[in-house]
Amino acid sequence: MARKVFPGWWVVLAAGVGLATGVAAINVFAFGVFQQPLIDAFGWSRTEIALTLLLVTVVTVFTSPFVGSLVDLHGVRRVALPSIVLMAAALASLYWLTPNLWHFYLVYALMPILGGGTSSVAYARAITRWFDRRRGLALGVALAGVGVGGMVIPRLTQALIDAYGWRLAYVGLAVLCVVVTLPVAALFLRDSPEERGLAPDGDVVSPAAAAAGGGPVRVGLDRAGAMRTRRFWLLIGAFLVLGVAIGGVMLQLIPILRARGVDATTSAGILSLLGASSVVGRIGAGYLVDRFHAPHVAIGFLLGPILGVALLATGATGYGAAAAAILVGLAAGAEVDVLAYLVGRYFGTRSYAELYGYQYSMWTLGSGFGPLLTAIAYDRLGGYEPALWAYVGCFVVACVMLARLGPYPRFDLNAR
Repeated sequence: MARKVFPGWWVVLAAGVGLATGVAAINVFAFGVFQQPLIDAFGWSRTEIALTLLLVTVVTVFTSPFVGSLVDLHGVRRVALPSIVLMAAALASLYWLTPNLWHFYLVYALMPILGGGTSSVAYARAITRWFDRRRGLALGVALAGVGVGGMVIPRLTQALIDAYGWRLAYVGLAVLCVVVTLPVAALFLRDSPEERGLAPDGDVVSPAAAAAGGGPVRVGLDRAGAMRTRRFWLLIGAFLVLGVAIGGVMLQLIPILRARGVDATTSAGILSLLGASSVVGRIGAGYLVDRFHAPHVAIGFLLGPILGVALLATGATGYGAAAAAILVGLAAGAEVDVLAYLVGRYFGTRSYAELYGYQYSMWTLGSGFGPLLTAIAYDRLGGYEPALWAYVGCFVVACVMLARLGPYPRFDLNAR
């Protein structure tokens, strides 16, 4: 008789599909495809359009902890399912976009608010509840959905624009969310294994959960308790500087290479290596943190971009630049996965989504400002090299902070 699949893996599937078509994937991977059609339609400048991403970053930073608190209070399903519908409505509304630039800014500023439940802040909370021993791998597989979105969303968006125009392309992305993402989430997304009479990893339900009448076991620190710990601020600092460094390299890699005479096709190919390696980094890091101390795994992955960005800082092109892109991509994927894992291990599940929201907002803030800092360095200092060497220093600082996190705490199951 075939062994029944643990329902938690269906939750992973729902999270992966949700992240592939969620607010982060749509805003990052579809945004650039719409840029030229919008310029042609309304005469907006590239700078005016690019400011939208900075606006989205700022809104995400302020709303992520709030979204997390809603998820902790009401559960993932009650937040994620309406968010999918609301984000689809916001996308579809761009069919009626006017030449007023503030109309464009307003819709994109609303997306992280209306679609906040489609981000990793929500989905990672469900996976953290469903898995313990295999939590890292489950998080890695689910978060790899963002990478899958990066491979699918740009091509799909361009095909829709070519066939129907940019207005109906926005509607097409909205339909994708409603027709594909919403049914998958409705069918498979569940808040905790206790709802199914199970414990994490499919074990027999724990006595604490049974005593609670089948409700989810929530242990660990609340926001106030977590913020009183040194670990919370070490993680804030580490992932802020990592966001700056990884975002500053990843999102400016093509301009860096083009400034050195690398042709557009080769530059795009090197960037695609970075994207593909980020998927490998997510799953690989997830597998490893289930077997080794997660801060040590994170530090191991960060040794790669220290070398890779140093190569870029010394003028690497060709194979050297490709190697650097792979090393940065592995770290970019691994660190997002490890962050979601560390929050659960160091602070527990009591206020997981809210605490992850604070950490995720710092990562987002760093990755949003990193590309801007890279561009400023080029304009003010005449080259990218000073910024790249600064990013090498950021990776080293992050390693030091992660090394100081120490062992995982133990939480009392009776302190609910």
